[in-house]
Amino acid sequence: MAHPQIDVLIIGGGFSGTMVAVQLLRREGTLSLAVLDRSSQAGRGLAYRSPHRFHLLNVPAGNMGALPGDPEDFLHWAKRNYDASIQARSFLPRAVYGEYLGSVLDRTLAETGRGNFRWIQDEALSLRRRRGALTVQCEQGEGLVARAVVLATGNFPPNTPVIPGLRARSPLYVPFAWAPNTLENLPVDGSVLLLGSGLTSVDQAMELKSKAFRGVVHILSRRGLIPSRHERTSSWPLFWNEHSPRSTRGLLRLIRDEVDHAAERGVDWRSVVDALRPVTQQIWQSLAAEERRRFLRHARSYWDIHRHRLAPEIADIFHDMEADGQIRFHTGRITRYSEDRGLAEIVYRERGASTEKRLHAHRIINCTGSETDCRRIDDSLIVSLFAQGHARPDPLFLGLDVDSHGALIDSKGEPSRSLFTLGPTRKGSLWETTAVPEIRQQADELAEHLLRQLSRPSRGNDLLEPAV
Repeated sequence: MAHPQIDVLIIGGGFSGTMVAVQLLRREGTLSLAVLDRSSQAGRGLAYRSPHRFHLLNVPAGNMGALPGDPEDFLHWAKRNYDASIQARSFLPRAVYGEYLGSVLDRTLAETGRGNFRWIQDEALSLRRRRGALTVQCEQGEGLVARAVVLATGNFPPNTPVIPGLRARSPLYVPFAWAPNTLENLPVDGSVLLLGSGLTSVDQAMELKSKAFRGVVHILSRRGLIPSRHERTSSWPLFWNEHSPRSTRGLLRLIRDEVDHAAERGVDWRSVVDALRPVTQQIWQSLAAEERRRFLRHARSYWDIHRHRLAPEIADIFHDMEADGQIRFHTGRITRYSEDRGLAEIVYRERGASTEKRLHAHRIINCTGSETDCRRIDDSLIVSLFAQGHARPDPLFLGLDVDSHGALIDSKGEPSRSLFTLGPTRKGSLWETTAVPEIRQQADELAEHLLRQLSRPSRGNDLLEPAV
């Protein structure tokens, strides 16, 4: 067999994939690298390609640097390339951050002079192992052979809720909020129903605002919880340690007590939650499996709205729309769905009540958040990995089962030496793994681990793993 064409193939060119490429480029000058992505532009994943001015980062610019050890790199770049007046506490448009990520890769390529790097605009359909190497079949027919593959796929679209009468292809229903033409042909004075009340719903409300939509935006969720806004915080000492509770109930009590303690000193609850940021992964890993399940059942939604917050200016617009009656909140569970003459009808049972209510809308948009259960993900690449036993879901069905390096664990329970992942797909083992500070660290550590793996001597055709 000829030598593989690519040493490391990275599938996905958003933040995660771009930063793995950058970290490998900065370390090693002889490896051949390639990023495979549907976009031609680095860093423009789902999160950072929105053109809408009201789609802002949810983290201040001062901590959005792409490289570990230099959190202000984005701030300095933005001052030079976007607006010299911005501050560390500023919340910038996501499209600006996408441009920054592209510049990080360009800068790295210029500094390293790498001619053995390729950006391949295509989509991965399947992966197979042959004679110790990995072959990725692409949509345009090309088969890419690699010694190691990194899955940097990001978040997957949500599944359509199981509701009588609702189908993924229902004419007025949009199964994925970020699909093209989601708001096309919507009457300017019509009505929209957003399913879910998290950050995606806020984004959709902001997009409607930017399009001068004058109708009503209904938001329906089971608990009626809305993300909190960012406020300036004070430093608060870390209060979790090896002696802290190892149960969901005990942890919630610990946090509530600390919030009360902070309030007595005039310190906002946000400071208390932020104090846990450096150890959130440790806390998660300290919990037994049943306690993790209990957290997901009872506390997940409450943690999310306190941990993942809105930029202040977005929160102001959102709350003004609510005060003006343009945004209307509803809490309950949908029981029936139907469509008639260009109008959808939703029947839902209010939370804590036995009565049913009805809502009518010209467009229903699924904003319930990404699907994490890989058994339900309609992605041919993931399906091919499961079909061949190269991967399995993590025990909580929050992503893929991986070891501490991000290596995929196969159906027999063995960690791979050539298949890796990072970012949201590691949620089951790390929980906090979707934000820039966590992923930039993962990219750095994964690059180091990959180089150690690739430097190991191979035997014959066995490049990284036995042939199957």
